Amino acid sequence: MEPMQAQDRRLRPFLLSVFVLLWSAAPLAERLDAVLVAEQPCPATVSIKRDENPGAIQLVPGESYPIAGTNRADPSHYRLRFEGADPTERWVEIRCGRLADGPATARAADARQSQMSSARAGSMEGQLVLAASWQPAFCELHGTRPECRDQPPERPDARRFSLHGLWPQPIGNTYCGVGERERMLSTSGRWRLLPVLDLDPTTRARLDALMPGTRSDLQRHQWVKHGTCYGTDADTYFRHAMMLLEQLNASAVRVLFEENIDQRLSATQVRAAFDNAFGKGAGDRVRLSCSEGLIEELRIGLKGVVEDSAELGSLILAAPKRSPDCRGGWVDRAGLDGSRAR
Repeated sequence: MEPMQAQDRRLRPFLLSVFVLLWSAAPLAERLDAVLVAEQPCPATVSIKRDENPGAIQLVPGESYPIAGTNRADPSHYRLRFEGADPTERWVEIRCGRLADGPATARAADARQSQMSSARAGSMEGQLVLAASWQPAFCELHGTRPECRDQPPERPDARRFSLHGLWPQPIGNTYCGVGERERMLSTSGRWRLLPVLDLDPTTRARLDALMPGTRSDLQRHQWVKHGTCYGTDADTYFRHAMMLLEQLNASAVRVLFEENIDQRLSATQVRAAFDNAFGKGAGDRVRLSCSEGLIEELRIGLKGVVEDSAELGSLILAAPKRSPDCRGGWVDRAGLDGSRAR
């Protein structure tokens, strides 16, 4: 009888080949309703790591191929379906073409857009969250972002709140009428590839001042993810968001943070400042978002019709109560100092 160790050695190559075959043929968890419009005659291989290409399948420039999935959230390869090929699904590099919406996504987007156009200002009448960042803390935690590479203490966003976004509620009310390509670019962080927004020059100038993240094209991501569910065009969406943020920055809440830079604030103190600035009970509608001991953001509940003359206090008091989430943290100063957690 052959020794067991010799049998094991002979079986290993066979078992390895079976594992590779099963891995390469395994379906992806994420299935996309999108197509790749080929721009280069790239080969379609059965595996990302191997050049095996039964039938010598290649993309034909100008032709569209259904996308079965991606290899990761920020993909390097798409898995395409080739009718008549064996196996049917093959890998190609993302550089080989451009994304376009599949038939189902295009029809759904048209339907959602029609519903939004006929509805009366959608989320403007519903519940919202105003996300206001404390930029020094954000940059302490995300120092590689373009907007964080230089933040001297004299810069305005070192002493006031910055706009993160205005989010229609409930959570999950996102990407309204948005195609698969734009959704993928948004979720993967490739915001510079999203469409340029049609903003009035005055709106854009204000946005650059109040949303430092425009240097990373945060505004494109916020519009695609949240603004498309707001019920207006992009210019109105950002004008309303900035109008609400400016009221926050003109209040005692901003003064509290500025006077306590490099000090610790509790959620109780922050909520009390909202009560003083916007009416008793306003603080119960505010949630603190903290990371590594720093207060990074305020998430303020709102409810009502948002117009150019809307009052932040009235919108806050009409909203449901929110848990404070974070009990408090440090108000960071401008500049990157490594770990600032206490």
